Amino acid sequence: MIACQIKRRIYSIVVLLFLNPLIGFGQETGSFKIPDSLKDKSYDEIYGEFIKVNKDTIKSLVYLKTFLRKGKQEDEETKIAYAYGLLSHYEKKNKTKLQYLDSAVAITKNSRDPSFPALPYSLKGAVYYFKQDFKKALYNFFLSLDAAKKNDSDFYKYAAKRNIGLIKSKLGKYDEALKSFKECIQYNYNVKTGIQDTINYLFVTLDISETFSKKKMLDSSSLYGEEGIRVSKKVSYDPYNFYYHFIFNEGVNDFYRKNFSTAKDSIHKALPFLSNNIDKNYILKAYLYLGRIHDEIDEQDKARIYYQKLDSVYQTSSTVSYEVREAYNALVKYYKDKKDIKNQLLYIEKLLQFDSILQNDYKELNDILVKQYDTPQLLAEKERLVQEANTKSSRYGSYIIVLIGSVILFIGLFSYQYYRRRLYQKRFEVLTQKKDTTQEIKEEVLIKEKEISTKDIGISSTIIEEVLAKLNEFEEKRGFVSTKITLTNLSSSLVTNNKYLSKIINVYKEKSFSQYINDLRIDYIVERLQEDKKLRNYTIKAIARETGFNTAEVFSKAFYGKHGIYPSYFIKKLEKLNNS
Repeated sequence: MIACQIKRRIYSIVVLLFLNPLIGFGQETGSFKIPDSLKDKSYDEIYGEFIKVNKDTIKSLVYLKTFLRKGKQEDEETKIAYAYGLLSHYEKKNKTKLQYLDSAVAITKNSRDPSFPALPYSLKGAVYYFKQDFKKALYNFFLSLDAAKKNDSDFYKYAAKRNIGLIKSKLGKYDEALKSFKECIQYNYNVKTGIQDTINYLFVTLDISETFSKKKMLDSSSLYGEEGIRVSKKVSYDPYNFYYHFIFNEGVNDFYRKNFSTAKDSIHKALPFLSNNIDKNYILKAYLYLGRIHDEIDEQDKARIYYQKLDSVYQTSSTVSYEVREAYNALVKYYKDKKDIKNQLLYIEKLLQFDSILQNDYKELNDILVKQYDTPQLLAEKERLVQEANTKSSRYGSYIIVLIGSVILFIGLFSYQYYRRRLYQKRFEVLTQKKDTTQEIKEEVLIKEKEISTKDIGISSTIIEEVLAKLNEFEEKRGFVSTKITLTNLSSSLVTNNKYLSKIINVYKEKSFSQYINDLRIDYIVERLQEDKKLRNYTIKAIARETGFNTAEVFSKAFYGKHGIYPSYFIKKLEKLNNS
């Protein structure tokens, strides 16, 4: 019974987390002692008490820490993992949240429980989502999906698909997102028996309605919106204000239908109920569309107020969103029409800073957003403004200097990133398109052996031939993947000594011993990664251990040293190549 209860509670944290404000509270659990009043309580009883007070952070933590301590004392792995998952919800620091969740993953990695390790992976994905590290969020949602499939858990499988769909929608992959959402809505519709199931159904209905709106498929968006409004009116408990989210999205649809008065009324009606979301995208979107509505009805001064409100929200939340770029463009145009060079430069500067953030921290979003903007046109406008400003008062000198520096910085960053992407792409293509040169290599080795045989390297030809034959056998049997391989133990296994083996490798392989071993390992893992899709889902650390390296850092450095790209990039490109 408790597993089902906790799963429902956790679902509201994982899947619904995207609209639910987190409670922040950090406290160590190591020295916690179970209160006397709870020592004889069962897990069900402790959890039942927690549910009664879950909005009271301090009381909730007492029950959750009791639950955790009891699980540790009785060595109940799933109970411990459930406690870590719930405790992460109340933890303020992201670092500690992730430590809780990593612990939950570690102790349930091989569990056959339907909730593990799918649950902690989902929660980790949510943490990274709100840090706006969408790459890591997506990675953890994929891990959750794999775990759910492995343990035959439909609940977490569709939770992961919904979360993956949210990120794909954010990246502009609307068709892929819709495919995920439609699978989820069918599942949620089929299991819709209680209030929690209805809420889950409403979330996915909203996802689909919003995605159709982004695709400008307004009739389809409104169809799902009407269904959402109908269902949301019937629920007795609506903590997420679904009704107003559907009203807001219909206001956006009315804007595109040019029903500006109706659109404005709908957005204003919904706005007070959107302001408390942890995800500030809704309020950014509301201010953008209110500004655009006033622009359309020739009320530019009122439009400017909403664009500046959007800027204020962005400055305090740092939420990267396409709405920010549109608002800055609109403000640049507004002040250009007003011939206000000072403010025009100010918002151009903000726009360039925004692009710089995308370039450095949001590379996955950069391709989507930057394509919507004509950078050469922006830079040309900057040059014109600078020249105009030079003919006026020098009070704008400081703005111009900052602007020029920003433009140079932006161009430099963009050029560097472009050059690096092209260089890495070429190296990847060379690595994956290598032809079978085995025969050529053998011929080269024979030539070298013949050349070297005429030289005296202080070792008899008989010993050289024996050692080389044993080295070939060592390579074929992949003895190099052992993490404990050293010159000493390899010499021993080949029945020779360190000095002879080192010299033979130096001369015949033309490498040091460590380079020889590392190159064998890198060649081996390159081949395996291309053939084994499952291996590409491993962490870099796990792949390193699989190959014989003791640490991920040494592995990555050796991989880069041989091929000029990092293993993480190689795996990412392989995935794209196989999925295209």
